[in-house]
Amino acid sequence: MTSSNRVSVAVAVLVVVLAAWVLLRTNTTSAARDCRAMYHAARTAADTARIDTTFVPSSKDVSDPRSCGFMRTSARWQ
Repeated sequence: MTSSNRVSVAVAVLVVVLAAWVLLRTNTTSAARDCRAMYHAARTAADTARIDTTFVPSSKDVSDPRSCGFMRTSARWQ
C-alpha cells in the first residue's frame, strides 16, 4: 500500500467518523445533552438520584416536560 493510499484511507475513515458524530449529535435534544452532562459530573449515588428528579426543559414539547430519570431509564436519549 502506497503512502497516497494510506492517506486516502485515513481521510475516508475520518470523514465517516465525523459524519457519524454529526448525525448522532443532531438527533439528540438539548435536554438529553444537559442530562447526560449532569450524569457525567455526578460523583455519588445521591448525585445520580438528585439528577433523576431534575426536569430539564425540552425545546420539542414544553407542555410535557420529562425528568432526566425518565429519559435515562426509558432509553429516551432523543
